[in-house]
Amino acid sequence: MKTARRWHNGPMRLLALLWSRDTYRGWVWIILGGALMMPFMMVGAIGYNYLHPDSGFDGIIRLEVFFSVLPLVAAASLLLPDRDVERTAARRLLGAEFDPPADDGSWNSRWRTGCWFTLHAAVGGVVSGVTLAIVPFVVYLAYYGARSAFAEESVTGLYSGPTVEWGLLTAPLFLVALIALVAATVAAMKALAPKLLGQGATDRLAASRAESARLAARNRIARELHDSVGHALSVVVVQSEAASRLIATDPAFASQAMAAVGETARGALAELDAVIGALREERDGPRAPQRDLADLDALAAESGVAVDLQVAGEPDALSRLASREIYRIVQEALTNVLRHADEARATVVVDIGESEAEVAVTSPATRRPRPRAGGRGLIGMAERADVLGGTAETAWAPGEWTVRAAIPIETRGRA
Repeated sequence: MKTARRWHNGPMRLLALLWSRDTYRGWVWIILGGALMMPFMMVGAIGYNYLHPDSGFDGIIRLEVFFSVLPLVAAASLLLPDRDVERTAARRLLGAEFDPPADDGSWNSRWRTGCWFTLHAAVGGVVSGVTLAIVPFVVYLAYYGARSAFAEESVTGLYSGPTVEWGLLTAPLFLVALIALVAATVAAMKALAPKLLGQGATDRLAASRAESARLAARNRIARELHDSVGHALSVVVVQSEAASRLIATDPAFASQAMAAVGETARGALAELDAVIGALREERDGPRAPQRDLADLDALAAESGVAVDLQVAGEPDALSRLASREIYRIVQEALTNVLRHADEARATVVVDIGESEAEVAVTSPATRRPRPRAGGRGLIGMAERADVLGGTAETAWAPGEWTVRAAIPIETRGRA
């Protein structure tokens, strides 16, 4: 049953092309190609008649003239001033769908568009010539076929014989064959258009690289928002809740906590403005410098966590990128302490060696913390360390939870 339906649908699809609007719009595209080919054929005919003075004016329809002018067409195609004209014609008349190349002036784009222009002129010249030959012949067959059938006149002259005598039958067959040729040509050129007029492998590779860079930038911005604003909001929530509980019994502490809330919120707004500026690519205005290892004391003071901070080694030995990422890792670790630890207390140790800096943030934990649904903090720390060629991991031992990271000192090649 399916086989019979396939055999039925196949011829129906072919017949549908005979009255499809797409076929006749494509026919216009073919005739335009014939018009493009005509000046080159006239130049070739002049050359042919010069070499063959006795040939008359038939040089314009000779195949050797046609093939001899194709290199001239190809050479002229490379000088096209506006290659978008061919793309527009392919979209509007052939119904082709494709994205234009990223760099229309590159050699890769020029030669592919040149190939398309040459094919347009060549195919248009051939099929337009067939059209000019077949259409009058179909009229001739229909006229003399009707006279032979109804007036019973014998046909004599240049065209005669059964083909003309049965012209009422043969004329539609020639016309259908012509339309089928046009439909097949239109379908083939429509399928070829994206390969020659659309984006090539070089364009797709460039677009893929640009998209990768864009996604990397967005991921970095997302990490910045999570680390800076997320940390600040955690501090604001904890400090404001503590202030609300103790405002009646310990107003001095409540006042100190609210002052810390204000300071943290102002810092978060400044960092949020910097991140949004990066997202909008506003590179003209001044930006607040991003925090790094030198700001760990300020981070410890505003984090809402009782921090025992120990820094060994020379912070100046770190690259700016490594210093900034270590700050972010410590910030995220303290945020997790504030949210999940048994007590808001932590020991932060930063040991800067000759080749790498080791970071350890230890907090009280009577049981192994469970991963929180939707949490991205630990993933973000691991990503930051991995990008710089380092590592980040977590470990639990009875009574404490530790975040460890190792970051190479020299990361200028990665910045």
